[in-house]
Amino acid sequence: MLIETSIRRNTLYSKELRGGFMYRHLMRVFMLLTVCLLAACSNGDQMQNAAFTGTIESIHNDSAIIAIEKGEILSSGDKVSVNLAVNEEETFQVGDQVVVEYDGAVMESYPLQVHTISIKLIN
Repeated sequence: MLIETSIRRNTLYSKELRGGFMYRHLMRVFMLLTVCLLAACSNGDQMQNAAFTGTIESIHNDSAIIAIEKGEILSSGDKVSVNLAVNEEETFQVGDQVVVEYDGAVMESYPLQVHTISIKLIN
């Protein structure tokens, strides 16, 4: 009887030990996965502002369609819609050459669309 009780205690103790070990191991794996997911979803690589030059082809209210002449955005398309209201000090006309600064994101439609930060006349 004494041997049987001792064996039961050892069996229960080893099951608890294994259960505790498994629990700790699973928690470590869960924590590691959580950290990896948070790192992957962080905004560590924020976009840099970018710029391009082009010629205004048409103006509609506060927006203009610009034919792109130079800039990395040219690899995405040849025309872009920009917001002229960011520079209320200038009066833009069709045919004006401009430099447009945008936040780096390009909405791939036709024409392309960007979030305009600034627009300046080139003369």
